[in-house]
Amino acid sequence: MNALDRAFAFLSDRSTEPFMVGHVLDFPAESFTLDALRARVDERAAGLETLNVAAVPGARSWTRTAPPRAELHVSAERVDGGLAGATDAALRRPLPAGPLPTPPLPARPAPRWDLRLLTCRTEQVQRVCFRIEHALTDGVGAAHLLAALLADEPCAGPYPYRPPVRGRRGSAGWLAQWPLGKLPVEETVPAGSGAARSGQVAMAYADVPEAELRAVAARCGVGVNDVYLAAVTGALATLQQRQTGRARDLMAVMPMSVRPRGAALAPGNAALPAIVRLPCTAAAPGQCLEDLAGQTLAHKESGLRESGWRTLLRIPPRLLCRTTERAGFRLAASHINLNGTYRVLDAPLLGGGVFALNSPGMLGYFSLIRTTDTARVTVVHDRSLVAAAELPGLWVRALAELARHGEQLAERMAEA
Repeated sequence: MNALDRAFAFLSDRSTEPFMVGHVLDFPAESFTLDALRARVDERAAGLETLNVAAVPGARSWTRTAPPRAELHVSAERVDGGLAGATDAALRRPLPAGPLPTPPLPARPAPRWDLRLLTCRTEQVQRVCFRIEHALTDGVGAAHLLAALLADEPCAGPYPYRPPVRGRRGSAGWLAQWPLGKLPVEETVPAGSGAARSGQVAMAYADVPEAELRAVAARCGVGVNDVYLAAVTGALATLQQRQTGRARDLMAVMPMSVRPRGAALAPGNAALPAIVRLPCTAAAPGQCLEDLAGQTLAHKESGLRESGWRTLLRIPPRLLCRTTERAGFRLAASHINLNGTYRVLDAPLLGGGVFALNSPGMLGYFSLIRTTDTARVTVVHDRSLVAAAELPGLWVRALAELARHGEQLAERMAEA
């Protein structure tokens, strides 16, 4: 276990609820049965180390759990007409207890993950909700793990981390940007919303064609991640304007994967949190995009990801736990490209999203999950974040404004 795994184990132990990360995957309705899904899990779970270990607070290495059993860890529900509510409820369910030990064998901890299958004929969707304790893996690791557990054929999954030539800045560069104290409310909470969590969590999402997202990035000459963050910024700016008549720039945390090739299924966390300033006060979409693309370039050229990860692994886990609690991140954004065809029991994947508020005090977590055909932006939010259910729709509208900006750039280049 590395320092981050151990810190998350302490964090989960100190919280009233497990500190989780998870994914939602949508398939066409009636694609497979509970029995078929359980059979797939029983066939593969034993061979995936992450599903067979636990992070015990204070331990330095993984602890072997009781063997996972699909009848305990995979459940199902028909939710015709109530998919959103059932999804929100699945997020709050207690993790299943493990089987009782058979004497004289000693008790082992229960596996810290589950799958919930929701079938909704009215929306023509069958939804798989996967959760796992965050000390065991991160969002990219969970995506690889879920594909290995369920997909019919091996999937490329998220791109592996490719370390560049060592950056110019040392360990102090990342520490200088990391908030060791509590982040101010006015820099982290959208205007018009309270900073205190209600404990009631909900999820909202919107889909756009994957080709549309890539086309906007190509026309603007930036990366897809820059376009995604610019649309997140535009959505938050519009929400603040609606609530209070004004907007303010916001600080958000964005995990940067350092999971290398060959470690896709290894237990543990391999992601460095980076602070991103969302320029909600930018005068125009193009200015916002230019600002965020500049922040991306600065991160890449500085070497902060590489030096920061080395630094983070040297921080004592209890101190890292307390620092995470104190920082009070309220907003986060992540981006995962699943890459390639993804089918489960011959059913095509329609879309997916990240399924957790995975930091103390978190109010809203934006995720972009890209499949071959669909890009889905999901917002998991505490209900104290006012009107947050509108954010996916506002993100789509902001993306359309960025598309128009890209078209104008292309026209000017053609004229030149």
